Amino acid sequence: MSGTNPVFLVRKAKKSSGQKDAVLWCSDDFEAANATLDYLLIKSGAKLKDYFKAVATNFPVVNELPPEGELSLTFCDYYQLAKDNMTWTQIPGVTLPSSEAAAAARQHIVDGVDTETGEVLEDHTENFGNESNSPAQATAPAPELTVVATMPLRHRVLAQYIGEGEYLYHVDASQKKEILRLEMDTDNSYVQNLLLAAENVEAFKKAIEHDVHKVVNAIKKVFPVDGKTPELATVIQFLKTWFETEHIDRSLLVKEWAKGNRVSAIQRTESGANAGGGNKTDRNPDYEHTLDTLDVEIAMATLPMDFNIYELPGSVYRRAKEIVKKKESPFKEWSA
Repeated sequence: MSGTNPVFLVRKAKKSSGQKDAVLWCSDDFEAANATLDYLLIKSGAKLKDYFKAVATNFPVVNELPPEGELSLTFCDYYQLAKDNMTWTQIPGVTLPSSEAAAAARQHIVDGVDTETGEVLEDHTENFGNESNSPAQATAPAPELTVVATMPLRHRVLAQYIGEGEYLYHVDASQKKEILRLEMDTDNSYVQNLLLAAENVEAFKKAIEHDVHKVVNAIKKVFPVDGKTPELATVIQFLKTWFETEHIDRSLLVKEWAKGNRVSAIQRTESGANAGGGNKTDRNPDYEHTLDTLDVEIAMATLPMDFNIYELPGSVYRRAKEIVKKKESPFKEWSA
């Protein structure tokens, strides 16, 4: 964990989900803590769609505080947020686990003697339930996992690069070594161009982790790692275009670039259909052009609906053939 002030987050469950509210705290910035909370929720089998977005609150000083970096689904059984939605208060009428444990311990301890075993004990009942504050736990070594969001940009890029398509929230010690090895490998032109390009595209430097993951994997699809190493300028051009493209069109952009079409945008009609422009020509280079095929294209142009000309629906093609066969207007005027 970093040396920043601790962040205490809560993700409230939607009532319809039947799930319990989740809390987590750690000494990281909000983004890193939020990524950790999401990761642990998913790992527990929960679905993020069942929860509202995480919010940071005041840090509660209570015995029931969960260990740092661990997800708790029971904290909200005992505490609730006050009207300011920042301060935690004990839920009225709820008995805290620490109080129950201390009471149970006192039942069979008299004058420092355990009446069940006869053992003479030191008076620790006042600390019973406060194990979370013990020196042993306070000095426990931090987990070896590192939250990717807390790492420098180069390491964040390489973390997603070695993920082989999987979104990495954390990296372990061996993965960190691999990241450092790749960063220092100046003979690996592919990786070095990727890192330099990332540092030269402003939108990349400001990107959230999910976008870093997506764009790194997009790069690997457009420029296969085992293929020809792309020029730095080409990688920068693709990154700028990818970030400028609407989310819904990014997969189409990747397909076009993977085919060798260095398009700068995906054009759409007013209704949202793909308007073409992603190919070097408006027709497939393998397409055989005849007067008959030209008639079919003219007939399709007379249809009122929008459709993707590169993924032609069968119903559109059949309707166009029917128009040609029956010589319907306005096709017959255009085809004459």
